[in-house]
Amino acid sequence: MAQEWSGQTGGTHWMQRALISIIRHTDIRVAYAAMHLWLIWYILVRRTERNGAYTFHRRRGRSRLQAAVDVYRSFYHFGKAIIDRFAVYAGQRFEIQVDNRELYYGRVQSNEGFVMLFSHIGNTEMAGYFLSTPDKRLHILAYAGESPVVMEHRRQELARNNIDMIAVQPGDMSHIYRVSEVLQQGDVLAMAADRRTGDAVTMCTFMGSRAPLPEGPFRVCKAVRKPVLLVFVLKQDAHTYRVTCQELLPDKDLAQTYAQAVEQVALQHPYEWFNFYDFWA
Repeated sequence: MAQEWSGQTGGTHWMQRALISIIRHTDIRVAYAAMHLWLIWYILVRRTERNGAYTFHRRRGRSRLQAAVDVYRSFYHFGKAIIDRFAVYAGQRFEIQVDNRELYYGRVQSNEGFVMLFSHIGNTEMAGYFLSTPDKRLHILAYAGESPVVMEHRRQELARNNIDMIAVQPGDMSHIYRVSEVLQQGDVLAMAADRRTGDAVTMCTFMGSRAPLPEGPFRVCKAVRKPVLLVFVLKQDAHTYRVTCQELLPDKDLAQTYAQAVEQVALQHPYEWFNFYDFWA
């Protein structure tokens, strides 16, 4: 679909490597401040992403002027999320605070495998770098079209925390076999459930209108009949993220339950909504 978010971090490979080198020797808040120098230009040239963010803010009831300002705030928060990712690659560390610790660690320490769903609200990748799972191996379904620099460092950092990355190639269904194997051996399967990568969708009510969600994640949850946790990772300050999680019941309308939970968090943290395309198209 033409209006889907491409899912790839911007910038050339040498620019990404240069950013890692700069952040290694700079306070991260300096990088945040410097971002203002080029952010307006970036927003102006990224028309599809800009329009997607504007549509989201208009749908949440903002006026045209408010939505235009909110687009800038959204991209600023997104920029901080990207900088934080590269800060990890540069060796910096962040604190992770976990709400509902008993729910999350209870599942991690059990013998049964489970599915972890997340969305593109906040910076879920940070949990993979710092949320310890020594009792279970966690396997993340990840889009394989990212830049080589990001994929290389992502694999290295995730491996430190007992986390494996299952690359998903468009049109290639080989990852399905790994999904079944992961859950049968009692591990954790993590995947996003809000970003379309193909034509199979399920329609849900989201912020008052019908919106398509990818059918695959919910089909997997129903087929494997394992516990399902929905996880959000939200930025608190320059060096802290907060993880919230809730358990979803797979025997209900799982896609709609997921959509309602995502809507609630998106409205509470609107500038951390990072689906920068027309989500309702």
